[in-house]
Amino acid sequence: MQAGKLRTGSTLLCWSGAALLLGLALGMVSGVRADECAATLTMTCAEHGAGAMTLEFVREDGKGGREVVITGDNSTTLWTVTIDKKDVTPATQTDKKPGQVKLQVGDKVYWKVTGSTHGIVFPTQKDAEAMFTFDKKKGKPLDKSTAVTGFTWGTDRFSEADPLAVATVNK
Repeated sequence: MQAGKLRTGSTLLCWSGAALLLGLALGMVSGVRADECAATLTMTCAEHGAGAMTLEFVREDGKGGREVVITGDNSTTLWTVTIDKKDVTPATQTDKKPGQVKLQVGDKVYWKVTGSTHGIVFPTQKDAEAMFTFDKKKGKPLDKSTAVTGFTWGTDRFSEADPLAVATVNK
């Protein structure tokens, strides 16, 4: 990259972590929290591990407010994903090629288990809460997890849970 030029698509909120910290230290950026740049988030199944049933949530522009349902059914390799009742299930959901689920600010995400045994786990609580505000009154408890290496926060495993968790996509 040439000096003085920004890459196409760069924005203030998506500076690299080091650049953002430097900008904060120098007083160049105000009103921006470091966790507001959670553009992607990985989640996997607490039962089947990262080799299967791994999704990557990716932010996209849009008006939001959609209903996103992620269901663990009798499959041991794929989460079923619908957005406003339209099937958008990613064909590949592995740690090497996570299935992308595009989310918009204000989307409501429901996780449920209708078959087999499943749970959800995220790399860290901080990562998950940078993307989502979880409704703690709905679903199963979210807490520390050792179910899958590299994923430290989520739910236990359940053979049936509706809802397993409910969250809204943050700004």
